[in-house]
Amino acid sequence: MNFRKAFTLMEVNLAILIMAGGILSIVGLYSLGFRENRQSREDVAGAAYADSVLSPLVMAASATNLKWSVFRNIKSNPARGWRDYLDSNGLTIKDSAGKAQGVFSDFIGSLNVGASFYWPKESTVGDLKNAGLVIVHTEDEAVIRIGFRASKTQGELLALPLYYTEVRFQGIQDE
Repeated sequence: MNFRKAFTLMEVNLAILIMAGGILSIVGLYSLGFRENRQSREDVAGAAYADSVLSPLVMAASATNLKWSVFRNIKSNPARGWRDYLDSNGLTIKDSAGKAQGVFSDFIGSLNVGASFYWPKESTVGDLKNAGLVIVHTEDEAVIRIGFRASKTQGELLALPLYYTEVRFQGIQDE
């Protein structure tokens, strides 16, 4: 007898089953890849937005012609920090972008640096429309702490990464 070598039906089915499992697992990774790609784009947009807000603040607060009497009297804003972004029941966020722009303007105004600094336009950072900015400073302390967050929706503002910087006084001792 002359037998030809071939695969049995059982071997073919087993091979198809193994290949199907591999292909399905690869297809399942596509959704993870899309989600990670979206998250990466949001992270980059958030970092760019934070840079566009924090850079002018750091530049103004670290000016070498800034007087100590001005620097030491900078107040924390908003007064209760991130809690001021929540409504009275402490559950929802109210007008974060308007509050953050107010904190930005108050801080620049309190420095009396003589230059014009403006809140960056949202169009330069994608679709991040909500922002939070907190300035923490204790009188007579030579360091100002600045925190910033940005998000697409109000609800996730406090759940997203915090961009943080510190500014040390580098100006003129006038007292």
